[in-house]
Amino acid sequence: MSDKQKGEYHAKQSKDTTAETCVAALSALDERTEISDPETSDLSIILKDLHSLLSLIYNISTKLSLALKPSAPTYSASLPLLQDLAKHTSGTIHCINLLGVDQHGATLIKDTTDIVRSVIEALNALVHTFLDLAAQESPSTVTETVGEEYLVRTGTLHDLITKAQGPNGIPKDNHAAVRKHWESDKESLEDGLAEVARMIEEAEQDNTDEQATEDDLDDGWDELGLGPTSSMNKDELARANSVQYSAHILRLTTLLHKRVFMDVLSSIPSESVSNVMYDSLLQHSHSLLEASDELVATLYAPQDPASVRQEVVALMTVVGMLHTHLQAFFPVTNGLEMQLNQLSIQDSTSVPKPREKKKADKKWFDTCFEQISRLSTTFVSSSDR
Repeated sequence: MSDKQKGEYHAKQSKDTTAETCVAALSALDERTEISDPETSDLSIILKDLHSLLSLIYNISTKLSLALKPSAPTYSASLPLLQDLAKHTSGTIHCINLLGVDQHGATLIKDTTDIVRSVIEALNALVHTFLDLAAQESPSTVTETVGEEYLVRTGTLHDLITKAQGPNGIPKDNHAAVRKHWESDKESLEDGLAEVARMIEEAEQDNTDEQATEDDLDDGWDELGLGPTSSMNKDELARANSVQYSAHILRLTTLLHKRVFMDVLSSIPSESVSNVMYDSLLQHSHSLLEASDELVATLYAPQDPASVRQEVVALMTVVGMLHTHLQAFFPVTNGLEMQLNQLSIQDSTSVPKPREKKKADKKWFDTCFEQISRLSTTFVSSSDR
């Protein structure tokens, strides 16, 4: 066996090993196991190490693509690069396993795991591309399309790592991760609210001008069987108005969700609230979005009054659970603290302290929940008649 053949053989062995490491790493992510006695639990250190490993994978993958360029592969140069890629890939899994649900948060762990998984999948695809190229009899048999595929794979890997290390990539902590998902749900809720407003506006136009053609706007709802296939009659329009305008149920719940994002999930997390509580709060956001979407779907013509009523009740159940969960995010003032506060009225015009602001926020939330409950109860009662 010539030196070139030996180099090709060892390079293939290293590529196989790296590919197997990627597969094992992906399996480890699916069955993540927290380290019982980690060498560090400092989140800043763990994330710093993870970012460093991703940077190394980025740089080494660039060198690997140059070393294994199909037109002139240098197999001997690729051996240490492949070994380093396997080592650093395993290192990213170790960083993930250092994260604990209670201490660091489930939302942070899930987001970080998903990002690392996408990077490893891209690396695995790149390595398999080089394996496929190596299977060709000689560089001359490699077609232009196949020969350029490794560049596409390398670019994809680079893009994923760049995104992971950017402002919308790996969250800095669990609070930031929860805020990101909450904001996404907020935008979806606002889209649903706008959809109902458009639906009512179109229905009003249809009822005032029977000759007007129905707006055939392709908004994606038709594919789900939820599109406005027919005009609402006056009773149905009144029901939609009772939800959207008169009762303000969807508007108030959307506003409530927005205020949680602005006030409770402010840029400075509360030290008295655990990561588990923030993770649970996010689940209530997802439930609220799901219930709101179901309610919006029932408002399209032809309507089923029983379905509308059922979804309003379901939405109120979710709102009630959110109300209960939010109580943990507001401080409880005992009698002694109230007396001390009364004795410290030195400057009534001073800026409210954080705790005083929390009291004001809680009052707003309590009032909002009360309004939602009252209006929804009125709506459900009237629909029973």
